[in-house]
Amino acid sequence: MLLTGAEMIFAEATSLEEKFALCQRAGFDGIDLRDSIVHTDLVRALVERYQMPVAMVYSALPIPLLSETVQQRAQAVELLTEKIHAAGTVGALGLVLVPVFGPARIQVRSISDIRQAEQVVLDCLLTELEPILAASGVYLAIEPLNQTETHLFNSPSAVAQFLDAGPRSGVKTMADTYHMDRERQDMAYEVEASERHLGCIHLSGPDRTLPGPGTIDFARLFRALIQAKYNGPMGYESRPYTTEEITQSVAYIRGLLRQAIG
Repeated sequence: MLLTGAEMIFAEATSLEEKFALCQRAGFDGIDLRDSIVHTDLVRALVERYQMPVAMVYSALPIPLLSETVQQRAQAVELLTEKIHAAGTVGALGLVLVPVFGPARIQVRSISDIRQAEQVVLDCLLTELEPILAASGVYLAIEPLNQTETHLFNSPSAVAQFLDAGPRSGVKTMADTYHMDRERQDMAYEVEASERHLGCIHLSGPDRTLPGPGTIDFARLFRALIQAKYNGPMGYESRPYTTEEITQSVAYIRGLLRQAIG
């Protein structure tokens, strides 16, 4: 597994190069990017300089993919396509996607459960994106959130069930310990139920603290991931912390991973 740090978690960093340097210093294998992905030439140079690959890119769409109108959805697809190309240019593995935040935007009269309509629209949009993903060499990782942040997908197993409904290339699900903890989910079960589709894991403690002892049962989660033969990226997504604090957390997590591997 590739242990990575999101560019936003380093409290001392004021430039992209500092983020790469601190990510390396803290003991990560790679870095996850958000807004900095637009600087593709600089990112490629820093990847080479620090031998720190980009694992995941946050799509961070200002317009939800499942927006209310056809025009808005088309604009979201265009923005997402630009992010896919940028991610491919820097050699990233995948792109994190939240189809919609908050309540539903799409309006329908013929279906009682709006999520059914949304999933049909999402399926159509993902089909359109498949050749773009194939050409770029990256995949989309649909992120399930807790119920206060989205109404659509609230667990990795729910995304996996959606992906199981039909053949789908270039699209996976991800699991985030913060959201699973908020939803009181059995994390080992969620890994088992979605293992064929898992493309990314996000690690943090409750309230986006650093992963550490006495918060979440990371040891059990890692055993489940090993059992599922997961070998994808596992990224830190926490509030900003000092590099010293992050380094201590990374050492703790690596210790648990060694124990899980046995």
